[in-house]
Amino acid sequence: MAAYTTETITPKYHEALVGWQKKNFPELEFLQKNWSKYYPTQTPYQLFAKIGKLNSETINFGRLAGQPRFEHAGEMVGNMFYTARDIIRAQASTELGSIQQHRLTLEEAPTDQMKISILRIMAEELRHGYQMFWVFDHDASWRKPGHPDVAKETMDELLAMELGNHVLDAFNIPFHNFLDNVVFATVIDLVGKYQLEMQKVFSYAPMARSMSPMLSEEGYHIGSGRGFLKELAIGATTDRGSYSTEDIQRALNAWVPRGLEMFGNERGGETAVAFGFKDRNNGTAQGEYFNEVREVLELVNVEVARTKIKELSAPDARSLVREVQDTGETIKEISPKDLLFVPDRKFFRRRGMEEIVYMPYDVYGNLISDNGKPVNAHGYLAYLATVLPDYFMHTGEFAKYREGLLAHEAPEPGQSYGW
Repeated sequence: MAAYTTETITPKYHEALVGWQKKNFPELEFLQKNWSKYYPTQTPYQLFAKIGKLNSETINFGRLAGQPRFEHAGEMVGNMFYTARDIIRAQASTELGSIQQHRLTLEEAPTDQMKISILRIMAEELRHGYQMFWVFDHDASWRKPGHPDVAKETMDELLAMELGNHVLDAFNIPFHNFLDNVVFATVIDLVGKYQLEMQKVFSYAPMARSMSPMLSEEGYHIGSGRGFLKELAIGATTDRGSYSTEDIQRALNAWVPRGLEMFGNERGGETAVAFGFKDRNNGTAQGEYFNEVREVLELVNVEVARTKIKELSAPDARSLVREVQDTGETIKEISPKDLLFVPDRKFFRRRGMEEIVYMPYDVYGNLISDNGKPVNAHGYLAYLATVLPDYFMHTGEFAKYREGLLAHEAPEPGQSYGW
């Protein structure tokens, strides 16, 4: 039996999404015409919803564990109904927002293969957005009496979203060069994998049925990002690449904190578990994500070390990489500057636990101080200019961070500065 069935949404919203695609992603036509050339073993791309199978008919987590999953949104009451709406809305926003971001620098791809892969990622993100529209559109009970037409309002809002007003910060950052495409696919799409995995248990059955087909496609996005990141890192090592190791590290410094924040406050997420929408709280999922990013970069570093020292085996290269990063010393031609690392979870945070938000932590997790006190906002902004991409410092999202940082430092009347 097939792993999924397919459905389309009502003509009004199907045509609206096709119109959105023609405006925001006209390159899809080229990809569709050449799909069999680049992906001869893959089923030709089509824009429809893929309806997967449930791993169980009952709710797996939370207060209602053991009861049948909800087939209709209207069966959910109060905060449960609107929390489900918010999660589906956020998921759809990420899919559409990432297409708008990728397109900005699509033509800067160093190779044709990289460009085609990003086109496929964009096409599958469009299908994922369509999938979330199906979750809203096929279920008339989102329009239950006594409530606004939640589905219509949300879908109309999503169709109107531009860069700058998407739900999550990471999807409001304009890409500047193709390095953003690659790092985004590596670290932000990985967050997407965690969210989809957690939502396979969703107590609202149509959402749960959507997760497995989306996950199978998300794997291509993540794999492409990792492969291209390795390629760019090796190119930096051999001086044949488009970007230096420092360029790549600065991009990681900008994107990893935004990825961490996509999980929500580290101490939160219990409501989603209680409602049976996810199987892990925010802190648990974020910790697993952070460790996986570390593993990804270690694998990249292993290939960098083996490029510089041809006779190194993979296990020996891994040991060498760890030794260099632990000691901070150059060993057997490998310098810390040759290797990539994950910035500390406390670095450059705009959202999260109160004790780390807007606090001046460096990329290694050390509190930057001046005469024993945390450095002030202007001092931290000066530090950030040394570790973030220059263009990123001029984005609207960074302007919001700067405003928040300065407001965080400002004292209440009659009080002294906290820093």
